[in-house]
Amino acid sequence: MNKELKTRVVNAYSERISGKPKGQETRKNPSAELNVIQPESCCDDCCSSDSFDEDTREVMDKLDIQSFGCGNPVGLSSIVAGDVVVDLGSGAGLDCIIAGKKVGPAGRVVGIDMSDAMIAKAVENVAKLSLQDIVTFRKGDIEDLPVEDKFATMVISNCVIVLAPDKQRVFDEAFRILRQGGRMIVSDVVSDKDIPDELVRDEKLFVNCLSGATRVDRYFGMLHKSGFGTVEELERRTYGKLNHGQGGIELYSVTVRAVK
Repeated sequence: MNKELKTRVVNAYSERISGKPKGQETRKNPSAELNVIQPESCCDDCCSSDSFDEDTREVMDKLDIQSFGCGNPVGLSSIVAGDVVVDLGSGAGLDCIIAGKKVGPAGRVVGIDMSDAMIAKAVENVAKLSLQDIVTFRKGDIEDLPVEDKFATMVISNCVIVLAPDKQRVFDEAFRILRQGGRMIVSDVVSDKDIPDELVRDEKLFVNCLSGATRVDRYFGMLHKSGFGTVEELERRTYGKLNHGQGGIELYSVTVRAVK
């Protein structure tokens, strides 16, 4: 089931990067009594333009690049020159590019993605800004990272871990590749209640970053279980709501920092 679900996620986002127009759409699923209006990129809605720094807005305009994120982990990460950054689910490369501009020639950024189409687009975008000596990409699964132990000083991710069936494994892998004192900064979708299995199994809900959300306290608990010491919430925004059961299930976009 997990393999099939991952394939569907890859196919869905590969189609989006191939030219599906931006804009708001209403996603409805009768089985979940769902009526959530959200943009193709959450950052067009739950994250205002003020969430992006000047460098990020400049890159987005210059490359006409689309973000599928739900926050701004790079902007809240305090990346410095010389950092070695790994981006889990790097998409078209936006966060990698911004990180690459911050780490400079002394640093390195590696983006991990399962989609050939996403990687091709990301490589193209990086080349346009002549950052290919700093920013590179590897095809791989964030539950089994193609990265050596203690490689990175920072791990980032933007609305991707919500799409991983085994989130504990993702956090374990992030911990493994971080050096001692390294930081993990992720923006992701969480919920205020446990999401029923029948909704998790709903492909449309899952692929659209809805039913894969983990209850926020469990999310923090998994980070601690992986070995992270300090875990703190940096930002929280409303993401949407699953109209299921009494009172529904609230969804939030949170940005979290964890330190090894």
